[in-house]
Amino acid sequence: MRPIIPSRLRNQSWLAAVMLFSPWLLAIVLNLPLLRRQSIMVLTLLPGLAVAVHVQHQLSRHLEGNHRLGEEGRLYTTLGAANWISLLRAGAIVSLAGLLPMTLLPGHGLPNGLSWAPGLVYLGIALADLLDGLVARRQKRETELGKRLDVTTDAAGLLVASLLAVNLGRLPAVYLLVGLAYYPFIFGIWLRQNRRQPLVALQPRPYARIIAGFQMGLVGMALLPILHPTFTVVAAYIFMMPLLVGFLRDWLVVSCRVATDGNQQTAMERRVGVLWMRRMPLVLRLTILVCGAATLVGGGVYPVHPPWHLALGIGCLFIGIALMGRSAALFLTLLLGSNLSPFGMSMSAMILFGSSATLMLTGTGALSLWAPEERLLYRRNGKKVTACSETQ
Repeated sequence: MRPIIPSRLRNQSWLAAVMLFSPWLLAIVLNLPLLRRQSIMVLTLLPGLAVAVHVQHQLSRHLEGNHRLGEEGRLYTTLGAANWISLLRAGAIVSLAGLLPMTLLPGHGLPNGLSWAPGLVYLGIALADLLDGLVARRQKRETELGKRLDVTTDAAGLLVASLLAVNLGRLPAVYLLVGLAYYPFIFGIWLRQNRRQPLVALQPRPYARIIAGFQMGLVGMALLPILHPTFTVVAAYIFMMPLLVGFLRDWLVVSCRVATDGNQQTAMERRVGVLWMRRMPLVLRLTILVCGAATLVGGGVYPVHPPWHLALGIGCLFIGIALMGRSAALFLTLLLGSNLSPFGMSMSAMILFGSSATLMLTGTGALSLWAPEERLLYRRNGKKVTACSETQ
């Protein structure tokens, strides 16, 4: 028996609908001169409408999940602060989608007054993703509805921001697969449920959450006019591969096509894990040390910029001794990818950039002096794995 939805909760869902669709209507007004000149451009407003419709559909359809985890039937009468933060994030994504028509203007870019807007808005959306979970835990109001809104908003935001970055020429078109990957995955799960085919409940993987977070950070930085597109394209190829492979892995697991152990790890994962997370970091650290030294003693190849050379040397040293290695790798990628970098796009600079970007994904591995980032990135989750069984 489905619970009765409190009238106050239902009214708040309608208020959320107004908040979601208002930015889309405003986008129509702001883009009206462009739409009058090229009526076909109205199609670029469809992603924003799709986000508003999808989030509102998820909200109204799953209001009965507005209860504390494991306490079905005891609904909260209001959405709560955490859910409102998620909905505000969704509204910001709809606003972000309203910039899509402008990215197709001649000159391949936004007007000067808006050049910083997409990156700042999306980075704000990404940071707010941490806030809604924190608020829910502090208020002890973690709900099924909140989990669904959070995932829906994250997926929609990544897709819209990726579209913007691709239109602006800062990410390759193939990177759109990252924004799209979530949707065939959940469609496949829905299809198997309706066909009553066996499914397995996925155990949360901290590394998958980390990879998804890196995608959000990459797209946000790519949208800012501070990094050279060549470097953001290189980073896109490096970052997208583990995410797409992860979706394929999750599909094989959830559809019971591959055997896993009690920790829901496949035999391939165990073998690749040794190479990727233990040996690869040591190779990357050595590569960064060698290339960094070669760059610093380049003998006149680069202009003399003492602050830049000092920063590069410190970053390479920190990575080499694995002292806050992931943070140092992030610092190096920003340093080398900056439009102001004196190192240009030489072979050594590209190798340093690619190695640093990869090290951000792998961590510094064995023989690390101090890696506080690992404690922040990896958090244990005690949920049990459900074995493959016929869906009821």
